[in-house]
Amino acid sequence: MDLAKEDFPATIQAFDLQQDKEVFLAEQVVNSQSEIEIFTTCYTGKLIKAKKVPIIVADSKYTPVYKKQRSLTGLIMIVVILVLVILVIYGFSTGWIQQKLNLKV
Repeated sequence: MDLAKEDFPATIQAFDLQQDKEVFLAEQVVNSQSEIEIFTTCYTGKLIKAKKVPIIVADSKYTPVYKKQRSLTGLIMIVVILVLVILVIYGFSTGWIQQKLNLKV
């Protein structure tokens, strides 16, 4: 199955034919011809259908509809800060920080 460049992103679906009925098997949003080839290889011998992904017009710009992925940056920063706090507490409790900084507590 070949699609033109302007047809991407597209949704492709695989169906199995059983007693003159189409039974849905899988669906995938693809952005390139190579992704289509991988999908069709996995579902060889099945009925494959393709359709364009609907595009929403917002502020006169065309933007594809995708679910926004969450970033792990916030979680990583929390872990780093937590480790630093634990190290400072440990340093004060053992007296290492006072010894290195010549503090009289």
